[in-house]
Amino acid sequence: MDDPLDVFADAMLADPIDGEVATAVAAHVQALWRYRRRIRRSRLGRRRHIGSVPGCRPNKNRDFRSGLRAILRDYFGLDGSPLVYDEADFERRFRVPRSVFLRIYHAVKGRPFFAQRINATGRSQAHPSQKVVAAFRVIAYGEAPDRTDEYVRLSASTIVMSVRELLRFTVDELGPACLRPPTPAELERILERNAQRGLPGCMGSLDCSHWELANCPKAFAGMYQNRHGKRSVVMETVCDEDLWIWHLIVGCPGSQNDLNVMHASPLYLSVTGGEWPPGTFSYTAKAPLARSCIIW
Repeated sequence: MDDPLDVFADAMLADPIDGEVATAVAAHVQALWRYRRRIRRSRLGRRRHIGSVPGCRPNKNRDFRSGLRAILRDYFGLDGSPLVYDEADFERRFRVPRSVFLRIYHAVKGRPFFAQRINATGRSQAHPSQKVVAAFRVIAYGEAPDRTDEYVRLSASTIVMSVRELLRFTVDELGPACLRPPTPAELERILERNAQRGLPGCMGSLDCSHWELANCPKAFAGMYQNRHGKRSVVMETVCDEDLWIWHLIVGCPGSQNDLNVMHASPLYLSVTGGEWPPGTFSYTAKAPLARSCIIW
């Protein structure tokens, strides 16, 4: 901003007839100049953020190596020692077999977030296995992120990011292979197995369950209230005896029963419209009964 004296002189010279307007403009500019100087002085006295300074809360010394050592000792064997927890314990706590866990680990360990990095001091940060284990434990148990801090030695924010990145990888990489309807060959195999079990024409088990909403908006409270008086959404799922979930729809209000949810399901609409399943299968029952026996 120019000096007030220069502005006042310019205003006076530009408007020699109406001096009152020039005086008012100059007074206004001078007031703005004083205000700017006062703000500048206040900023000079303010403490600026310059990173780690004395008096701030220090970072926790989590000792990443101890978390990695505990994971290897308990589930993979450290230095040739026997495992603390066997295959059954691993599958119960991670909800997947060890082979599936290792396959996902090797697929994500090269991603930018999961890769092990070196900080500014030259020290190694958390190992990829710590982030993957933390994400699996949070997903398996539905617990708070900081519950696994003492075991994997990671902060809550890092564990939250690990869960988000692992779910993003699952949707992007495994979605096309897992979140799909069965192929004709797979459908033929499913029908053959169910026929041997005494369920001819049955492709899977369909069921609806309610997922309670923790923060349901008040405007939708009545629409999402189920028969137990709680707010929830309905999940429609179809799976086979191998627990392969090949149909999932979530979002119907909890006030709807299973029949209403099925009538709004894309699966039911595709079956009644003749779009699915493939027309290479024949049924001995009548048409309405055949459609009802497709899914149990």
